[in-house]
Amino acid sequence: MAKENPGWWSRNANRIAHPEEQSPEQAKRAPWILLAFLALIVLVAVGVWALRVFWFEPSQTAGPTPQPSSSSAPVETTAPSVPDGTCRLDNTDRDISTTPPEVTQWVIERWAALPVVEGAGPCIERDGYRVGFAHTQTGALLATYHYFVHANPSTAGGETRAIAEYGLIDGSLKDQILKRIDDVVNGVEPRHTDADMAKISLRGYRITYEGDTAVVELLAGSVDGSVLSGGTFKLVWQDGDWRIDPAAGDSLEASTTNVRASDFVPWSPSTTGAK
Repeated sequence: MAKENPGWWSRNANRIAHPEEQSPEQAKRAPWILLAFLALIVLVAVGVWALRVFWFEPSQTAGPTPQPSSSSAPVETTAPSVPDGTCRLDNTDRDISTTPPEVTQWVIERWAALPVVEGAGPCIERDGYRVGFAHTQTGALLATYHYFVHANPSTAGGETRAIAEYGLIDGSLKDQILKRIDDVVNGVEPRHTDADMAKISLRGYRITYEGDTAVVELLAGSVDGSVLSGGTFKLVWQDGDWRIDPAAGDSLEASTTNVRASDFVPWSPSTTGAK
């Protein structure tokens, strides 16, 4: 039977353990061969450790970004703040009872042309609608325009309830208006479409201002100017913004007829020249 051939490691280990059985050249070479082999093992082990620590473990141990607990309620303040990157409110009050504010442009929103006045607002985006008006006569006037167009229960759309809930003073009249908005949205009550309302144009305003309250009357008329009417809105500065104190349970404003255009400050795209 052939003699079993020892492995490479066994041969070199035996040469170190029994140098008397080896030739001088074998005994001298064996320790260096084993040291080189051990060094190779150490290098391989270090390489595996480095791959595990610096490559695999970060991707395996890094979990998803922690999310807020669903049980913690979001913090919401009733007073809007103006974040960086939005328009800036100018709270320098100016008398606009006879001279209208300077308009940079008129923008069609829903069915009406709404004025853009620098520093007056709205400056805050909230759930599909804009609020946040300056604590000035001009801010009160701009708030009236926006609430009249976007919170009008007779023309209720997707964002109407949200802006009405924000912009109306709490009370039984607000509750009735919110119910009417729901009825219009759900088809219980007929809805005036934007096309119907577009037959009306806003022509001017009158304002009485006392710091934290304002009464604004808007002049509206048919496209041909043959029919004129007014709507009187009462506004209150509350929780850092202008809010509407509803006139009735089905309307934001108290309506009047038989008004004279000459009693109002003209304010429309045609009178300011802005586009």
